[in-house]
Amino acid sequence: MADWSGRPAYLQVADDLRTGILKGRFPPGSQLPSYGVLMKRYGVSITVVRSAVRELKTESLVRTHQGKGVFVSDQLPAMRHAEPEPPADTAAHLEKLESDLAALRETVALLQAQLINLYHSTGQPYPYGETVAAPGRQAG
Repeated sequence: MADWSGRPAYLQVADDLRTGILKGRFPPGSQLPSYGVLMKRYGVSITVVRSAVRELKTESLVRTHQGKGVFVSDQLPAMRHAEPEPPADTAAHLEKLESDLAALRETVALLQAQLINLYHSTGQPYPYGETVAAPGRQAG
């Protein structure tokens, strides 16, 4: 495994195992290789293997059974692709990002307005100064 890319070894091991799970090399319900086998395969310590398994557990990809091993979850969560495909058209991608940013700004402004209303309903002044106006709304 010794990829000195700067990415922690446990994440590199987790990435490889995740790929194996998502591509069907380890089907749902199957058992992953033992910690000892994984240590040898990747040339890492038991700590690295345990951390990699813990990472996969937090993603609900595997479950562990004390004394029995690590098993691929029967129901795999819907996973987004780890590496999204680059957009064919950079201008279209930029336009989408700008649209998403505008939507986020509007959401933040609406949430801020709700927060201000909550402060006022309790008789408290809003302590954070300026407000962000959502498109089509006035700052208050």
